[in-house]
Amino acid sequence: MNINKEYKLGLRAIKTAIAVAICALASMFFNHEDIFCACIASVICMEQTYAQTWDTGINRIIGTLIGGSVGYIALESICSFPTYEWIRVVLLPLCILIVVYTCNVINRKQAVSIGCVVIIVILSRSGPSTSSTLNYVFQRVLDTLLGVFVAMIINKFAFVKLKGTNNAN
Repeated sequence: MNINKEYKLGLRAIKTAIAVAICALASMFFNHEDIFCACIASVICMEQTYAQTWDTGINRIIGTLIGGSVGYIALESICSFPTYEWIRVVLLPLCILIVVYTCNVINRKQAVSIGCVVIIVILSRSGPSTSSTLNYVFQRVLDTLLGVFVAMIINKFAFVKLKGTNNAN
């Protein structure tokens, strides 16, 4: 393994860490114990420039809404079955295919990954004990959108790139 002893943390890494911290603080402020979706979304969304983050953010929003919609329909369909876990094993890959297909049909290939992540989170972290499917899915979608918006805001306003400097990783 070749170790790069010259590497220094760049602004993108610092902005990503700040975005994750803000997501964690927001979750704590709203007394919400699950910070996973917001933090992951902010990490995935953060790019080197604001324009890139904006494009990524829009795709993440679209993917999140598609994944959340498919996840809601899937959970509503299977939560009352006694063999929920086995049905989920079959339904999860089918939902992935629906998200991939939908994102490609609307020409948003870049939205596929976050849409699939949302489906996996929704179906793997819920179960028959979930009190309200709509509330659960809505919360996961909001968490993910929070991470996207925080990344977009941080990349726009934190450490604005000075002319002639490199804003790399």
